[in-house]
Amino acid sequence: MGALFLKECRKIAKSLVYYVYLVAFVLFITGQMSEVEWVDRLSEPQPGQESYGYGYSSDERVIMQSGLETLFQELLSNRFATYPFGFYKEVTLNEEEQEVLKRAMQQCTGMEFEQMAEENVAYWTEVYRMGAEESAAEYSEAEMWHLPLRENLSYEEFEQVMEKAYEIVGSGSYYEKSSYEKRGIAALTYEDALEHYRELCEEDRVSGAQMRLFCDYACIFLAILPIFVGVSACLKDKRAKAAELIRSRSVSGAALIGCRYLANVVMCFVPVLLCALLMQMPCVYAAGQAGIKADVLAFAKYSFLWLLPVIMVVLGAAFFLTEATETILAIPVLLAWAFGSVFSAATLTGDFGWKLVTRWNTFGSYGRYAEELEQLYRNKGMYMALAVILVLLTVAVYEKKRRKGEMLYGKLRKNNS
Repeated sequence: MGALFLKECRKIAKSLVYYVYLVAFVLFITGQMSEVEWVDRLSEPQPGQESYGYGYSSDERVIMQSGLETLFQELLSNRFATYPFGFYKEVTLNEEEQEVLKRAMQQCTGMEFEQMAEENVAYWTEVYRMGAEESAAEYSEAEMWHLPLRENLSYEEFEQVMEKAYEIVGSGSYYEKSSYEKRGIAALTYEDALEHYRELCEEDRVSGAQMRLFCDYACIFLAILPIFVGVSACLKDKRAKAAELIRSRSVSGAALIGCRYLANVVMCFVPVLLCALLMQMPCVYAAGQAGIKADVLAFAKYSFLWLLPVIMVVLGAAFFLTEATETILAIPVLLAWAFGSVFSAATLTGDFGWKLVTRWNTFGSYGRYAEELEQLYRNKGMYMALAVILVLLTVAVYEKKRRKGEMLYGKLRKNNS
C-alpha cells in the first residue's frame, strides 16, 4: 500500500496539469493576500480618534437604515442588482412599480421621495465642493447624510417593505431577508473598536483572522482547479492504454482507487498548507513586534477545517464521474457546481449553509464567526462524508468494470482475463 501510494504521488509530480495547479494557486493567493492591509489593525484604538472605521451590526435600527438607503439609491438610478442564478442581472422597473416602492419609502421616512432626492443631491454637491476647495481634514468632518427614518417605524413594517421590494425586483436581489439582515453597516464607536481589537488579540490572536481571509480566497480556487488534477489522474491510464493491464493485476480496486485518491488529496493539500504557513509568518512576526502573542498553529487549524474538505469532495466527485463515464464530463459539471456556489452567496461573510465555497471576506469579526462556527462544522463534516461516499462509489464502479468488462470508445468489450 505504501509503495503504491508513493508511486501514485510520483505520477502526479510528473504531470503538467499538477504544475499548472501549483503555479496558478501561488499566483492567485499571493495576488489576493498582498492587498490585505492588516498591519494597521494591530494598533489599539485610542479615545478621541477621528474615525474608528465601520462594521456590521445586528441592531434593527441600523439594518433598517442600511436597507432603506440601498432601496433609495437603486430607486434613484432605477438600476437594481440581482443574482438570480449566481450571475449578475440588472433589473429596471416600470413607472407603476417605481411608484409602489416610492410610496413605501415615504411611509417609512415620513418624507416625500422628491424631498429625499433633493437633500441627497444637495449633500453630495457640498461634499464635492469641499473636496475641491477645502483641506482633507475639513472634508472628513463633513456630516454623512442619512435617510430620516420615522421614529416609530417598526422592524415588522420594514420587513414588509423589503418583501414588497423583493416581489417586484425579483430573486437574487438585496431585498431577500437572508441578504439584508446581514448587511447592516454602521460607524464604530470607541467602545466597539476596542471590543473588536480585544477579539483580534485574545480570541483570534491575529493570525486566526488572517487565516480565515486566506481560506476565503483559497476556497474559491480549490473548488475549481483540483477538478483538472483529479480528471487527469483518472484518465492517465486510459491515455497510456494501460487500463486492461492494471485491471488484471492482483491489487484490489479499493487499494488502487484508495491510494490514487489519497495521493491526489495529499499532493493538492500539502502546497496549500505550506502557502498558509508562509502567508502567516509575517503576521506572526508583526504581532510579536506589537506585543501580541499570535497563534502559530492557525495555518494548520484553518487549512484542515476549511480547505481540506473542499479538496476531498472535489477530487471524490472528479474520480467518480470520470471513472463512471471515462470522459471529461466531470469538468463542466463540477465547474458549474463551483461557480454556482460562489455566485449564490448572499453575503461574503458567513451564511455557510451547505455551500461548497464558504466565504469570510473580512479581517476579524471573531464574534460573528463564533456564532456561525457550528454551522461551518456541519458544512465541512457533510462534505467529508460525501467525499468518502464518492470514493466508495468509484471503487464499486471500478470493480464492476473489472468483473464484467469495460467501456472503451463507446463500445462494451468483455474482459477475457
